[in-house]
Parts: sequence; C-alpha cells; structure tokens
Amino acid sequence: LQVALRIRPMSTAELAEGARPIAHRLDEQVVVLQDPMEDPDDVLRASRSQEKSYVFDVAFDSTATQETVYRATTRGLIAGVISGYNATIFTYGPTGCGKTYTMLGTDGEPGICARTLSDLFQAIEDTSGEMEYEVSMSYLEIYNEMIRDLLNPSLGCLQLREDAGGTVQVAGITEVCAINAEEVMQLLARGNRQRTQEPTAANRTSSRSHAVLQVTVCQRRRGRGLRRGRLFMIDLAGSERAAQTQNRGQRMKEGAHINRSLLALGNCIKALSGQASTKYINYRDSKLTRLLKDSLGGNSRTVMIAHISPASTAFEESRSTLAYAHRAKSIRTTVRRNLLSISYRVAQYGSAVADLRREIQRLKGQGDAKPGQPGQGECRDTPCIQELGHVREELLGACHEQEALRHLFLQLEGTELHAQHLLALSRYQGWPWRKEGRGEPDSPSDSKRDADTGDKRLDVPEPPDVAAAHDSIAALVEEQGRLQQ
Repeated sequence: LQVALRIRPMSTAELAEGARPIAHRLDEQVVVLQDPMEDPDDVLRASRSQEKSYVFDVAFDSTATQETVYRATTRGLIAGVISGYNATIFTYGPTGCGKTYTMLGTDGEPGICARTLSDLFQAIEDTSGEMEYEVSMSYLEIYNEMIRDLLNPSLGCLQLREDAGGTVQVAGITEVCAINAEEVMQLLARGNRQRTQEPTAANRTSSRSHAVLQVTVCQRRRGRGLRRGRLFMIDLAGSERAAQTQNRGQRMKEGAHINRSLLALGNCIKALSGQASTKYINYRDSKLTRLLKDSLGGNSRTVMIAHISPASTAFEESRSTLAYAHRAKSIRTTVRRNLLSISYRVAQYGSAVADLRREIQRLKGQGDAKPGQPGQGECRDTPCIQELGHVREELLGACHEQEALRHLFLQLEGTELHAQHLLALSRYQGWPWRKEGRGEPDSPSDSKRDADTGDKRLDVPEPPDVAAAHDSIAALVEEQGRLQQ
C-alpha cells in the first residue's frame, strides 16, 4: 500500500486565531510535526517533547499543485487498470484538510478524478486498434451508514452483498456505460450535486458522507479472453470533534456516524499492519470497511493520500492522522489479474449461438423472398456474418477440446479402477482358495500340491472383493475391445 501525505496551506481562520505552522516537509519523504507546547528555553523538559518525524512514500507541502500530486500518486495505476488489475485511491484525514479538493478539485484546477478519467480514456484510445474496451461506472455515498445511489437517488437505501468469490458488491446499484471522459465527468458532476454537504464551524463545505466512484474497464482481445479491471476513487468524510465543529442535532448525528466508520477503518489498518493484539480483521464493523476490504488487504493496488493541517491548533488531529498513515505503510496486498472465468465464457458462447440462429433466420427470410424486391437476396452485413463465423469456429473448437478432455478423463478413470483391482488381487496373491461352488482344484499343479500335503487345503470361498475384481477386469477388457473397434 502506497501512502502519501499532503499538507494544506494555513487558512484565514487559523491565522486569525494566532496559530503557527508546526508541520514541515523536510524532503520528498520526511515530515516533521513539532510540539506546540514545547519551550526551547526549558532545558529540563526537553526530553518530554512530542516532536516526531514520519517517513512516507511521498510528501507534499502547501506549494504542491494538483498535477504534481496526481503524477506522483495515481498516474502509474492507469496502465494496470486497463490490463485487468484493480486499483484504489482514497483520501484520509480530519475535516477541512482538503480531501475533497484533492479528489475533485475545481474548474481551474481539476482533481485526481478528472485527471485519471482523462488519461484512462486516452490510454484506451491509444490501444483501441488491438483491443476492444467497455467502460462502465457507478457512484454512491455512505451517509449515516446507509448506501445511496448518487446517479439514481430514487432507489433508496441499498444493501451490500458478497458473492461466492468473496467480492463485496452493492445490490441494485446503477451502472452506466460511458464512451469518453466528458460523459463520465457529466455523470460525476450530476452525482456530486446529489451528495450530502453541509457547512460547519470547521468547514463551510463539509462532506457529510463518504463518496465512492467505481469505474470498471473490460478489455477483450480476440482469442485471448476477457480482462476486467476496477478503479475505485474514494473521497472520505473527515473526522471531527463536536467542540471544534460546534455541531448540534442532525449534524452531530452525522459526525458520530462519520467518526464510527473512520474508527473501524483505523482498526482494520491497525490489524492489517500487524500491530493489533489479534489477527482477526473485522471488516463488518462498518459498510465503509466492507467496501474497502479488497483495497486494504486483498486484490488491489492501493494509494492512500493523508491530509493534515499545519496549524498548531490542530496538533492532536494531525498527530493521529500521521500515526495511522505511517502504520498503513506496512500493509501488503496481493495483486492478481482478473481474467474471464469459464462460466462467463460459456454464457458468452450461448449468446453467440443465439445471435447465429437469429442471423440464419434472417438469411432464410431473404432467400425465400421474391426476386426483384429491393434489398432481397443481398447480404449487406458481410462483416457481421464473418464475425459470427469466427465465433462459431471458436465455439466448435471449444466443444472439440471439451470432448477430448472428457475422453482422456474416462481413460484415466478406467486406468485408476484397473490399478485398484490389481492392488486387491495382489493382496490375496498366494492365498489358497477355490472358486465358490466348485470342488475341483484350480489347476493340475494345485491337485498335485494338495495330494502332497495330505489334502490339508480347505475349501475357502473366493472373497467378495476378489470376485468383484474379476468381474470388473472382464468388463474393462470388453469395453477396451469395443473402443478399439
């Protein structure tokens, strides 16, 4: 998991309160948080200073631009997404520290979402000659532990479901197909107008919910199956203190739900980093952590951008955020490419067969029509027919391959059964028995051996498993002869 830190500029309200900057970026990776209560002249209390330095993958100060942050954190994920890998970018930090600005930006300074979508469609256009792509998106918010579809708010409260593979999905979410970045940006702007935002004493445009934008890219190359990559861009609501935000009533209830989900996220980060007392990771404490299950500890390339205020009045919030962000650096995820499953391929073949049948009926109708009618007897859809022919060849090849595998499986199964019977016979090799219901010996040598031993051999019946083995071997020999014919 890649962790970046961004320090926002001092606000006018903080300067009016007489706050001073205590968070400083030393180089591209190191950030120092000074103790606001430290007195440089007090030598006796120098050892009690709470000043601490933190190391991240990349650090940005207040002069960093949106383009700089995007190139250092997100741009490298695009090639993986269109190749079938999952990726996640999310912002983390207290309220009023610039998380929404980093993700969405402004008209003059677009954020990570706009820049990522623009480069994503540009990469798709550059490789569209060799591949076929299909892009869809969904946009939701988690408000007071309830999931709302921002593209279709009339759906009401949605539920989370987990499929057989362990992937968490939102049941009934609206997924819209898009063909260019402008269309996706229009949908994103429409969803942002539906998002819950209310002013507080700490932030005039405070987000009262967590917003999750999911973009799914399906890549298909002829003869090589389908790859599916998912990109999550998440704008988390900021943690807040009621004394600082001066919230009352509904705003206080919203803040409690926000803090509860962020606490669950912090506990998951602590457990995944190996610093918790238990190895159990409780993703079910919050719907936010359930959605982030793959992003935190599963199949995803994840980037976390932490935000803090440099003001001395926000020392406790900044220290807590830096501690959790530094802890998240030790999280390791296992990334794998999402390839098409066999069941999905069979479903695609069924659809291709249905298309072929419809095409055959259409061509039959053209052949039965009277000559001289416009458009009759002519095949104007030659590219479509050729494409269906290729699909038919692929389908027949898959059927032949399946038949060959089935025949090989039957041969292996017969070989295994034959080996089991031989093993049963070997266990009773040398055992003196006579076939059940017969008084004569099995061979002349046996008769002679019985006479020499004074007919000490007993008429022991043939064991059931040995008799079954004899019958099975005879059936196998007969089946082998039939197959050879």
